Formats: sequence, C-alpha cells, structure tokens
Amino acid sequence: MDYAVIRKMVEEELIDFDKLLLQNYKKIGLTEIEAFLLIELQRQRKNGETVISPSKLVKKLTVSEDKIFSTLDGLITKKYLTIRIVKQENEKETEDFSLDNTIIKLIDAYKSAIKKDIQQSDGVFETLEEEIVDIIEKQFQKQLKPLEVELIQKWINEDNYPLELIKTAILDAVKANKSTLSYVDGVLLKRAKNIEKSKKQYNPEKSEALKAFYESWEQK
Repeated sequence: MDYAVIRKMVEEELIDFDKLLLQNYKKIGLTEIEAFLLIELQRQRKNGETVISPSKLVKKLTVSEDKIFSTLDGLITKKYLTIRIVKQENEKETEDFSLDNTIIKLIDAYKSAIKKDIQQSDGVFETLEEEIVDIIEKQFQKQLKPLEVELIQKWINEDNYPLELIKTAILDAVKANKSTLSYVDGVLLKRAKNIEKSKKQYNPEKSEALKAFYESWEQK
C-alpha cells in the first residue's frame, strides 16, 4: 500500500498510530520512552499543536525535562522526527514537526515481516500446492476457490514455475495491494518471459568463441 495512503489513514484515525507504534517500536529501533514520546507528539499534532514544548511533555510523561530534551535530540538524529520552520499567512515564521519518517519506518517493518512470512513459511506441508495455498490464504486473508486452486496446480504441473518464483510473485501482489490470483498469474507470466528472454540472449558457444578470440589476440 502506498505510503501517502497510510499517512492519510493515520491522520483520519483509520489506523491506530498508538497501537501500531507500541506493537512495533522495538522492531524499528526505538526505546520505550522514545515510543511514548512520539505517541504524545502525534496526539499534540492531532490537536493542531505544531510547536514542540518540552515543558508540556514533562507533564504528560514521568521523566525529567533534561530526559525529554535528550530523547528529542536522539529522535531527530535518528530521523524519526523532523522539525522545520514554515511561514504562516501573516508571514510570521513558526515551527512545524513531522513524524512521517516514523510512519515510513513502521511500514518498512511490516513489509519486511510480510516478506519473511512468504519466503520462510514455517508450516509442515505434504505438497508444494498445500504450501502455496497456505501462503496465499494468509496473505490475501481469504479462502481460495476451487478454480483458484486449479490455477495454482497449473503453475506447478504445467508451467513448472519454481517455488521461489511463485513466492516472489505473491510478494509483488501484496506490495501492490492486489489480492487476486489473476494478478499473481500476470506477474509470473511476465517474469517467466523475462527469464526465458535472458536465457536466449546468453549463448555459451558465442561466449567461448569470444574467449578464444581474445586469447589468440593476446598471443599475437
């Protein structure tokens, strides 16, 4: 899903920023105090406050003002928090902060987790078909229909697509937010054509001939 869409959903509270951060702050390299500070900043921004006030933050968090300053400095250094100066309509300058980088890091963490789930499925399966069906049903969050299972059987038995290629195509579909087997099938077809094209372009005989040419040239 596109970053701008996620950001909009966070702003409109369709995605719970607090819950999202608390569940994943360690994965993106944050400490507990950094996570709680970012949550408080997000709440302030939601209320239209764009200027960071350490004295206000102290009242919300049970830490000293010095700790607030050092934590803010660390968040800026690690690029979880950005601060800029903007001009208002009356031409006066004011401070504005953004947590966009934190949202990006959270999205990247989820993408990495999804990639790991697809590439390293930990279930026990009797057939390749069972493994692929399990991966797709988990990632697409739906039960596959008989015709969709038949398409997977075709990938395996007729098209002879290797498992890693199928997993890569599923990952592409998840990244594109396209939860359909027809999309995965299109990706597989395109990748298979590119692989075949690459094989045709590489001619071992020509490579050996070129090698022999250079060897003879060096002997002259």
